[in-house]
Amino acid sequence: MTRRLKVASISPFLHIGGDENRLLAYLGARDRERFDHLVISGSRAGSEMDDLWGPIWHRFMALDVETVDLGLPYPFQRQDHRSAARREIDKVKKFAQFVSRTARVLKEGKIDIVEGRCDTGTVVATLAGRLAGVRAVVSTNYFPNINHRASRSLAWSLYRGIYPLVDAVICDSAACLGEMRQWMFFPPPGYCIPNGIEPPRAQRSKEELLIELGIPSRAKIVSQIARIQPYKGQDLLLEAASVVLAQEPDAFFLLSGYPAYDRAGLDYLDRIKQMVEARGIGDRVRIISYPGSIGDIWSLVDIHVHPTSLDSSPIALLEGMSLGKPVVTTRVGGIHELVIDGETGIVLPRSDAGLLASAILRLLQNSDEAARLGRNALRRYAAGHTPQMMARRTEDVFERVYATPRIQRRAAT
Repeated sequence: MTRRLKVASISPFLHIGGDENRLLAYLGARDRERFDHLVISGSRAGSEMDDLWGPIWHRFMALDVETVDLGLPYPFQRQDHRSAARREIDKVKKFAQFVSRTARVLKEGKIDIVEGRCDTGTVVATLAGRLAGVRAVVSTNYFPNINHRASRSLAWSLYRGIYPLVDAVICDSAACLGEMRQWMFFPPPGYCIPNGIEPPRAQRSKEELLIELGIPSRAKIVSQIARIQPYKGQDLLLEAASVVLAQEPDAFFLLSGYPAYDRAGLDYLDRIKQMVEARGIGDRVRIISYPGSIGDIWSLVDIHVHPTSLDSSPIALLEGMSLGKPVVTTRVGGIHELVIDGETGIVLPRSDAGLLASAILRLLQNSDEAARLGRNALRRYAAGHTPQMMARRTEDVFERVYATPRIQRRAAT
């Protein structure tokens, strides 16, 4: 029998989010006959951070996957009165600890392949993997955030310059994979592997949740399920909501998500709550962070809206498709590869509150079209986006790069 390959995935911390859900879906569908898997998290999850950004560690534990918590201090503090220089020095120290502790775990665990998740995970996995003598390094990333980076910052330069030491890049959309490879100094081989997830399942009754949230049973619920941060477009959705609510007496808006992992995320959450109050629509809008099964929230959704301005292939879109929900979204990143305009949803050319309101009203006022889009979305999900499909494609990449690491190929040439 062929020896199972040992793979370690590196993530700075684990809370409810798109990449965490991708990793969970992969692990749930992994081939245990071919691979052993280890998940390494840098920072210790505590109750305060779980309350802020959503508990997810228990879901990894339920998969019977070995997990290692390196116990580093959490990177975010509500209030930090130290000077900017002291904060930067502290970040460098914590980063060095993250790399060194990860390298020790990789070496002791005799890991064959190290996988870095997203930006920080990629840098740590690459440096730690090379220190530990790991044979192959894979970066699983989705978009480089080029327009959102300080192009001269040390962190940005380090991230961009790390890819000569990476053996392969996995991305969930062809558009963003191409963008990333253009951005890299020396791009490694790239693989587009579409996301795959299990349809979210409700654990509570719809009636119970409606009562808890104060939503009338007759309401037509327009919902966005996404991390609350500016580029996801919750503020744009609330602008559109004012128009929709004035024309549709039974419409109700539900925004569900945890804020981004920093002070700016909390500030943005405060800002959109103030928008609701200022527009006088609080009786027909709910903004919540839901710690339970996201399937509970999906059971309430009639129309899914995702007016993002920066994304690759969002998990929320795929979740809605797997449940047959019609969607209104925007053509950014690789979204057009996932949602086909007029066939499985409405894809707007840009983020615009007027266009968004019109598209939402169109589906609220045409239930037949909404149902058709939902049915087509469900079929598209089933044809190419199950977790088993994603897992087999990912494992094929792992085996390929392990057989001939990029470093070995470069040395040969």
